[in-house]
Amino acid sequence: MKYTLYKPNSKNSGSAFSFDLTNDRNNKPVLFVSMIQQYSWNDSTKNGSFKENAKNPEKSATIMLNETEAGEFLSSFKVRIPYVAFHKREDSSTIIKLNPWDKKRKVKEKGEDSFYTTPAWGLSVSKNSSQLFQLPIEGGEAEALSELLKAYIGKVFEFNSNAYKRDDSKKQYQSPQSQNSPPKQQYKEELEEDDVPF
Repeated sequence: MKYTLYKPNSKNSGSAFSFDLTNDRNNKPVLFVSMIQQYSWNDSTKNGSFKENAKNPEKSATIMLNETEAGEFLSSFKVRIPYVAFHKREDSSTIIKLNPWDKKRKVKEKGEDSFYTTPAWGLSVSKNSSQLFQLPIEGGEAEALSELLKAYIGKVFEFNSNAYKRDDSKKQYQSPQSQNSPPKQQYKEELEEDDVPF
């Protein structure tokens, strides 16, 4: 399942984002987000090109969102609050920002232009402070992307549930000693020591 948004502009600073719901080698659902910076702009046709940058590591990148991050995107779409995430891997760092904004939409009504304020979002991904990918997301696009994000979360839950059932069936054949859990009193004391603030 894939959803791709191409957003070129005349400043040649646009990006293309592809949200790809697939499975990893263990058959676990994963959500990859591939990004390409705009390569060129044709002023006569009002079209931008991306394919020339697709294999350039300086102009393209891929990140992976987990199910909680997907849920944060959905929450931001719903309640219109900003969301920021950080990914750190070896010597690479990524900052993901999703910010709501209000967009003016022009609609022709009875021969006149009317303007309406509509919800929109700006998604930016910065890799190692040197690569920046930006994507404006309009209301309809947020709705379509939401469906993919919900499908991803549902597939992760289903996969985890099935994995739990498989693990649980294996435990039934183990000896009773291997199934021992810590005494209830010990567990209670550990919680009290943590001072959980809720």
